[in-house]
Amino acid sequence: MRKNYLILLCLFLTVASYAQEVLSISGYNGAGSTITATTSTINDEITVRFEDSDIINNFYTENQTFIHMYLGLDTSSGSFQAVPGTFNDLSWQPVLNLTDGDASTATNTYEITFTPGQLFPSLENETIFGINFLFQNQFGGGGNNQTVDFYIDLVDATLNSSTLSVGDATKAQIQTTYNGGRLEISGINTTSNISIYNLLGRKVVDLKNVAINGTFSKYLDLPRNNIYIVKISAANFSKTFKIVAK
Repeated sequence: MRKNYLILLCLFLTVASYAQEVLSISGYNGAGSTITATTSTINDEITVRFEDSDIINNFYTENQTFIHMYLGLDTSSGSFQAVPGTFNDLSWQPVLNLTDGDASTATNTYEITFTPGQLFPSLENETIFGINFLFQNQFGGGGNNQTVDFYIDLVDATLNSSTLSVGDATKAQIQTTYNGGRLEISGINTTSNISIYNLLGRKVVDLKNVAINGTFSKYLDLPRNNIYIVKISAANFSKTFKIVAK
């Protein structure tokens, strides 16, 4: 019996050691903060959780079912190094989804699980100290459409080539168009979830577990003269696009 207990204990410790670390920002009120990782390096999968306590004044998240994370890395060259894209380009920025079910009343909580090192191929073999980042809503930052800066103090480590997975290559190939009421997606060869939001943050299309083999086409006939956000996500990537229904 003792041997069985030892085996179970070893299995538990093994599973626990591979669980991603959850790094939380609670009760955001307009002030920045540093979150210190206990075990995570730039090569590890982490969960980032953000709680907005006001939802209007300091950071506008009222009725927003997702927010974006603008980030760069802290290296010997300084902060916010190798940012993958511009601040106004939301398509490359990791998306945190609402987890508390009601975006219309405070508090709003958002979460993402991802491997941040996959976004920074240009820093391969460099030592990474941490992650500099802020959040912004779909309206493009500025004023209360973005937060102040935050910092995740990681366990210092070199960004490994093995971390730079096919996820980045996949995201670079994805293309989305919307013409004549038809949504066209190309560059994906995996089962994906496709969500479309209007500019109020309301989800208007929700397609789950769509098997995509290279291309996907579906007639949606969204209301015209509107801008929408298309979010495509799978096990190893998440990417957003803006489309215009003319």
